[in-house]
Amino acid sequence: MSTYRPAGLRLPLLLAAAAITGCLGALATHGFRLLLDGMSRWLFGEAGGPVQVAGGLPPELRVLTPVIGGIVAGWLLQRLPPARQHSADYMESIALGNGHLSWRATLLRAASSASSIVSGSSIGREGSMIQLAALAGSLSGQLARLTAPQRRLLLACGAAAGVSAAYNTPIAGALFVGEIIVRSVAIETLGPLLLAAACAQLVGAGLFGDAAIYQLPSLALHGGTDWLWFGALGVVAGLVMPGFQRLLQLSKSLFGRLPCPLWLKLGIGGAIVGGLSLLTPHVWGNGYSTIDHMLHSAWPVGLLLGVLICKILATAAATGSGAVGGIFTPTLFVGAVLGAIFGHAVQALTGQPAGPLWVVAGMGALLAGATQAPLMTIIMLIEMTRAPLMAVPLMLAVATAHLTVRMLGCRSIYAHALPDEENVRQSVLDVMYKDTPQLSYPVSLRQLADTFATWRWQHVYITHPRQGFMGAVPIHDFHHFQRQESDPDRPIPDALIRRDFPRVSAGMSLSESLELMIAHHGERLPVVGDDGRLLGHLRKSDLLKRLGSRWRYL
Repeated sequence: MSTYRPAGLRLPLLLAAAAITGCLGALATHGFRLLLDGMSRWLFGEAGGPVQVAGGLPPELRVLTPVIGGIVAGWLLQRLPPARQHSADYMESIALGNGHLSWRATLLRAASSASSIVSGSSIGREGSMIQLAALAGSLSGQLARLTAPQRRLLLACGAAAGVSAAYNTPIAGALFVGEIIVRSVAIETLGPLLLAAACAQLVGAGLFGDAAIYQLPSLALHGGTDWLWFGALGVVAGLVMPGFQRLLQLSKSLFGRLPCPLWLKLGIGGAIVGGLSLLTPHVWGNGYSTIDHMLHSAWPVGLLLGVLICKILATAAATGSGAVGGIFTPTLFVGAVLGAIFGHAVQALTGQPAGPLWVVAGMGALLAGATQAPLMTIIMLIEMTRAPLMAVPLMLAVATAHLTVRMLGCRSIYAHALPDEENVRQSVLDVMYKDTPQLSYPVSLRQLADTFATWRWQHVYITHPRQGFMGAVPIHDFHHFQRQESDPDRPIPDALIRRDFPRVSAGMSLSESLELMIAHHGERLPVVGDDGRLLGHLRKSDLLKRLGSRWRYL
């Protein structure tokens, strides 16, 4: 993937824009959290989490509430074009876009997400928080009239701020965007991301406090060969991850085949969640309160297995039906329960106590397998728990989980929201046209007129026998010169050749080429080899087709 090159913005101005985006992203994130809390109080008369709300409802309302919430959420989503109903817009626009997010689409998706979350859907609220924070970055870039790469950078800063504010993890927030979305941790990208995430953390801490997301009891770490069990836990998590992903994909496929409108699909998904909540209320919500409870008390294996199965099925039903929300926190939930179960197994085999260490290690192992971002995972779990002593066990679990899923060929859970890496990394030579209008320097007015008449392009490329590609002559400049010059065999002046005409290097990826295309208003750009020779031309329409139909909506 290409990295951002924020040319044209002086460094102080760039950092100021990133800092402002971080502050606005934090306000958007916490504003959405306050909205959810207010809706919960209004509907249920209490400020407890989803699990507490579900536990206090009679059985019929425990089933009916997710159904109604799903129907409302689906009705809101149907106000959007189909391509925007099931996509993480901010990821697409950061990875391969022009830095614009639709405020209408973002707000409608956030409203749909709020309806699903408050009514108990088994999804994370953080996905919409990050989307809203990214919108803050998008609006900042548009108001400042920045170029496409600069707007994408501010959009990425907004997303980093959203992760930071949602989880109190500023370093992991920047790495989440860098490792998973941008796929680069180059310093020119990471610097603004870290600044935006830090500003978001400062704003959140000032307004709402700076406590760790998960408060751990005192940890007792065991040395020696006992630590090898954390590596084994990573292998188990890596083996579980492909099955978890296939279940989510199967659910999406089954719901996609249903011959009914979207609002009804989300209603059916809500009914499944509601039915499972009759078995255990822990299927409601993103699972934060359940993880917190497991960290401070020992759950029996039978209860853990029951909650694990029900939560996986509820998450598959919610995401498969099309509910807007994050899969990040539910993945942490599944990993936490998996780690707790593995801890019981180790205790039975070795006598080592099953405590919160296994819960956190399980969260990290499954998250690393799901995101395939091991560095981000380790730092995020340490930041979420404020327990640096977890570093070595986490590293063992995360590393083995990451290697296991890579060996199995499992893709990231965000692969569907990002452009295909094989397409992005393809060379421009694969889609280049060799038949290109070009003239060798020096060029006469007659030659130029004949070439424009034959090709009917907006530009004719000029090459030099020794220098290679020199530049291009625009048709408007040619017509202006033609009206002033009476001798058609006279060579055109060098001033008529635009030597700064943008060109695509043969070694560029398609995404890098498209960055140039976005800044260039024409349909075509010349392709130049390493030696400066003109090899052919590239068409914008071919790039858009190759990189996906999502571009029609950006």
